[in-house]
Amino acid sequence: MENILNSIFLISGKHGAFTGVPPTVMAGFAVVSASLIVLGIYLTQKRRAWYQHSMLTQGEIVEVSKRFDRGDRRGQHPMFFPVVSFSVNDRQFKIEADKGMAMLSQIGQKMSVRYNPENPYESVLGESNVPGIKPSVFYVLGIGMMLASAVLMFK
Repeated sequence: MENILNSIFLISGKHGAFTGVPPTVMAGFAVVSASLIVLGIYLTQKRRAWYQHSMLTQGEIVEVSKRFDRGDRRGQHPMFFPVVSFSVNDRQFKIEADKGMAMLSQIGQKMSVRYNPENPYESVLGESNVPGIKPSVFYVLGIGMMLASAVLMFK
């Protein structure tokens, strides 16, 4: 076993004592983590502005599509995606749920729809939902990278 390790070290070149992570790498981590946090702040403000500008209306379920998870080989656990029709300025719009429900919704059932009055195609189901990626993902990634760089820097 010792001969194998010596061979690996010989092939891979000289190795000195570990002196830590280079400062340029730490600066790169800091820049990326700060950028992720700033992006999270930007998305939070953008979502808040969309929510304040949006309107709320009632829609009606006109169709329910049934899908199965790839892991559900036997088709025993379907997910139901309601398609909701709503009206804005005497024009009809439809939106399908982006998240499935475990229970079947009834056609004709009322659902809340939040939409952009300037572009009703930009809409989401639910009273408090907002379209787009949730900023918390960027906060978690940014703070995690910041903590990792701090730990590596002082180790």
